[in-house]
Amino acid sequence: MNHPITSRKKAHALSTALFLLGIAALMFTENWWPGIMLAVGLPLALRQYLVGRQYDAIVSLVIFGGVFVTVQYEISWQIFLPILFTLGALYILAKEFLTPEPPTEEEKEEDLQHEIDESKKK
Repeated sequence: MNHPITSRKKAHALSTALFLLGIAALMFTENWWPGIMLAVGLPLALRQYLVGRQYDAIVSLVIFGGVFVTVQYEISWQIFLPILFTLGALYILAKEFLTPEPPTEEEKEEDLQHEIDESKKK
């Protein structure tokens, strides 16, 4: 995981503000579909980028941007969108099941207590 650019609180505030601006633009232009894909996808990608999850941000941009471009420019979606969503799903599954999880605080404390107990026995 890359280092966060800002705190989660600030990232959440910035992405929420971008989302609200996107909704305001959609209300002004009355172009709800496929504009909603950008109004949802851009703030999500921004939040992921700001908290240090650059690969997740890229995947979000590709999926939401791909849907937007496909619909906006009337590209045949019967093959493109299922491939896009399948690649996104595979990335999420691979990330979840193939990357090791960092130890929780409870596990760290348990290991530390075990080490203390072992050193007392010697």
